[in-house]
Amino acid sequence: MDLFGRVLRRAVFRLARGAVRRRGLLAATFVIVAAVIAISTLNLVSIPLLSSHARGSGDTGPAYQASESEPNATSSYIRGLQTGDARLVWDAYSDRAARDLQQRGVNIDATQRQLDQSRQNGNIIQQVQYVGNYPIPNGSMHFYVIARAGRSRGDVAYVPYVFTLDSAGKIERID
Repeated sequence: MDLFGRVLRRAVFRLARGAVRRRGLLAATFVIVAAVIAISTLNLVSIPLLSSHARGSGDTGPAYQASESEPNATSSYIRGLQTGDARLVWDAYSDRAARDLQQRGVNIDATQRQLDQSRQNGNIIQQVQYVGNYPIPNGSMHFYVIARAGRSRGDVAYVPYVFTLDSAGKIERID
């Protein structure tokens, strides 16, 4: 990488020097090359992978790989959404959150029906990005951006998720 970096720096320097001498086209080339280098070096652009389900096959898409810094509850919940497994979703909830849902008439079977209906409608998770966390008294908050694809090709919605976890690391609330 060191050799590549030196070659790249020299090329940028020469383009910059040429841009000063021959303004117009070389100046534009310099700006484009600098932008490409900045974007690739700083990872400013993340291109979501299209899942094979979005292309028409019956696959559920790329498997969700949780990072080491993510809590088990949130990764289990998201994996449950992606695979259509209500048990994974419910195991991620704290006891209090599960009781609150049950009091409102929501249970594992209702969640499974909702997940099945969502999959039948062609809604899938294409990409999951863990943004980070913030400690709060008696727990923590965790932030995600999830790319959801609809039935039509190119219909991708980027949905922010905020999980509030209790001190045991279970989901108390989802916004």
